[in-house]
Amino acid sequence: MSATWSTPRWPSSLLWAHYSLRSRTLYLRPPFQPRTSPRHQRCLLSSQSQPAGRPLLTLAIETSCDDTCVAVLEKFRGAGDAARLLYNKKITSDNRQFRGVHPMTAVASHTQHLATMVREAMRSLPEVPGARVAKGGDSFEGKILSESKRALWVDGQARQKPDFVTVTRGPGMMSNLSTGLNTAKGLAVAWDVPVLGVNHMQAHALTPRLVSALEAGNRERAQTQRQGQEQEQEQEQEQEQEREQGESPQTALEETGSEKPAFPFLSLLVSGGHSLLVLSRSLNDHAILAEAQNIAVGDMLDKCARAIVPPIEIADGADVMYGPMLERFAFPGAAASPGRDASYNYGYQYEYEYAPPPARADEIKVYDSGCGWHLTPPLSGTTDMAYEFAGLNGQILKILLERPDMAVPERRLLARHAMRLAFEHLASRLLLALAKSTDESECEGNLLRDIRTVVVAGGVASNRYLMHILRSVLDARGYDHIGLVCPPLPLCTDNAAMIAWTGMEMYEAGWRSELDILAIRKWPLDPNAEGGGILGASGWKKATDREL
Repeated sequence: MSATWSTPRWPSSLLWAHYSLRSRTLYLRPPFQPRTSPRHQRCLLSSQSQPAGRPLLTLAIETSCDDTCVAVLEKFRGAGDAARLLYNKKITSDNRQFRGVHPMTAVASHTQHLATMVREAMRSLPEVPGARVAKGGDSFEGKILSESKRALWVDGQARQKPDFVTVTRGPGMMSNLSTGLNTAKGLAVAWDVPVLGVNHMQAHALTPRLVSALEAGNRERAQTQRQGQEQEQEQEQEQEQEREQGESPQTALEETGSEKPAFPFLSLLVSGGHSLLVLSRSLNDHAILAEAQNIAVGDMLDKCARAIVPPIEIADGADVMYGPMLERFAFPGAAASPGRDASYNYGYQYEYEYAPPPARADEIKVYDSGCGWHLTPPLSGTTDMAYEFAGLNGQILKILLERPDMAVPERRLLARHAMRLAFEHLASRLLLALAKSTDESECEGNLLRDIRTVVVAGGVASNRYLMHILRSVLDARGYDHIGLVCPPLPLCTDNAAMIAWTGMEMYEAGWRSELDILAIRKWPLDPNAEGGGILGASGWKKATDREL
């Protein structure tokens, strides 16, 4: 059984999302589909060569944990990094009986679904330009594929072959990673194209750049449609129509679009396996400023959810995404009002009645619930650049052990403040890092002074309370000029679209992977860490001038 994705309010770049109740998976498709010839027809490929500025095309696979993900991404060269997501699908393995991710169950799900998803993705590849219907039908059979090296036959239709295959190489669970990596290698060999094994956490950090490219592609399509309309209508009639309808679609897109985060920027990568504050200097240079000493924030939220949320609500859940379950339990039916910043709250700002701590002294105060229990903020006695969530998790479990019959309203109170303290702890190290920008003695001070964007990515970034706290704290502490960028909800959690985009950036930078690469369980981002960071892994090669 695959996990159900709730359908959020989409930003303009992803308005073509389609949710399938039958398969219980999410598809992202463009708003139009290319016309295909009937299956019984055959196409003879024209010998006409591809234009020099043709788009780059990749098929991407992500299997680092329990999500089987496949995507097809098209990127237009020399068009302001505009991109189009042709296919994006995710199926999550059913781990409910284990109350967490079970590696072998996840591997079985990958094995069951991956090949079928790749076949579906191939059907979304663009048609080959210049293809023509052959007269006489079968008389040209056997000659068609020899006409072009860039063609694949999919259900009787000639489609463009991807320029390369992108796959998650690490970090993650070895068996799970290997399932996707071996599939990607097989496709690369069969199609005679390069393979790119990319870093999963690097992909999360670059996701807002993907969103910006998708929005640019959406604007270009809107512009193209407008130009087509202008050819059919007189200028006066078009202007009158715009006056009657108000804002044009193009204007609306520009106002809701987000700018591509430029290096350097800060990345807060938060998930079930990672809690990292990263200074992203360039594509492959990401310095770790703070990381979790023990469990990750997502792991803590999952553990707290299993203890706080009543068992009957957990049993009714469709998956093991306990963190989102904790958020829904803590804020049931939260009233939404139009928000000021669609980039971090997807157009809506919830009324949490949250007051950010105005100073460090307020941030580290012990919380008194008034119900006989207290919560101490993590690492309240130090300003070390580190995260610590096991202690807070232990406090919460102890409270519930002492009060097994805690009423639901009190459990909601505990859930809210468990999240609040965890998220303020994340914000505290972000504030400490930003404060270094005024310290001339710090080697990173110069780069930090240039920071104008904080990227929040990873599964926990889908938590709206986290985004609300981060924005509120930054504003209250004098950093209201810092932009807070977060991907749309489906792109926060694991997905193949971010893997495809990372492949695009690495490919254009000239990087390729050897066919003998292996999966990497732990693959640090920081080039100064043991192993040398992203490019420290074995198996990288630089493309020749001819290949570029």
